[in-house]
Amino acid sequence: MSNEMVRMLLQSRGAAALRRAAAGAIAIAALAAAPTLAGCGGADDSLALVGGEKIDATAIDRDPLAVLPSGAVMLGYLDAAALFASGLGGEVNQLVASLLPLGPESNFVPSRDVVKVYGGLYAMQGADFCAVMQGNFDVDAIRRAADARTVTVIGAPLVKTRYADNDLFTAGNVGFVVLTPHTILTGNETGMRRALDRLRFSKLQRSVPSWMVELLNTKNASFAVAGDLTSQPAVASAAGQLPFLSGLQYVRVIGNFQPPGVNFAGALTYTDPQSAANGAVALRNLEQIARIATLLSSWGFGYGSVPPMQVAQRESDVAFTLPLGEGIVRMLLRTVADTARSVAVVR
Repeated sequence: MSNEMVRMLLQSRGAAALRRAAAGAIAIAALAAAPTLAGCGGADDSLALVGGEKIDATAIDRDPLAVLPSGAVMLGYLDAAALFASGLGGEVNQLVASLLPLGPESNFVPSRDVVKVYGGLYAMQGADFCAVMQGNFDVDAIRRAADARTVTVIGAPLVKTRYADNDLFTAGNVGFVVLTPHTILTGNETGMRRALDRLRFSKLQRSVPSWMVELLNTKNASFAVAGDLTSQPAVASAAGQLPFLSGLQYVRVIGNFQPPGVNFAGALTYTDPQSAANGAVALRNLEQIARIATLLSSWGFGYGSVPPMQVAQRESDVAFTLPLGEGIVRMLLRTVADTARSVAVVR
């Protein structure tokens, strides 16, 4: 299914669920939320070292996707300003704090300072991630906090090391590099080092597939996730727990933060029509499981009801739309934040 067909789902006026369609796995969108601040290692923050040459740092601000390594299994975009403006801002603040170890000691407030996020999931030495966050960052305050080995919001001290002519700041198992005062690179150590190696040895140019970039640029989408699973054996092994993954090759999802909370519209491409038919059935079964939340709500858990998912198959493609209420999304975000925090502090 083409990116244009996914956009049509988002813009459709045939049904309320389609009008509200949105995209993106919440965990991936959240991982994608990382800013990059250039020139962290030099005295002049207006310059950045790329390919052995000093360039205008604003070139990184203009094209953050050029920082990300090649080979992304999932590539995501998040309009952080739109998310913080929604009713989910509090939970997202906690999540960003777990993934980007900055806090008040660095004059950093996620809802104030982060505007956009681009990020990817990789299979480099396991499950790795790397992201760039864009906004406004106090470079001097960040450096002072690192020099003082300030204990961050995740409970680990902020430590500064040197890699690829940049200052790399880490707290526990996550870290970041200030590329410019408006862009920060973040991720786990493997993901960040791969991105820094690109900046050290290559020109500033994109290495991500054009179809992914096109999806991320979808007009009026507050978030987007594109995935290429064709070379990921782990997907096949996970199909036992999640049958809709069996035969899945490509993922396209876009979305927004309009009522009832978060709206998804996506397309899944399978190896053949039969696998797509099986995937459509599995998605409908997932919907039935999710509707248990409606029962929980009636017992006073307060997660809200689960609106119906719309699923349609065409040859090897399966399209879907799903609106989720804020109560359920808050529950999911809290779970992701708790998981991210536990991973970040593991030694």
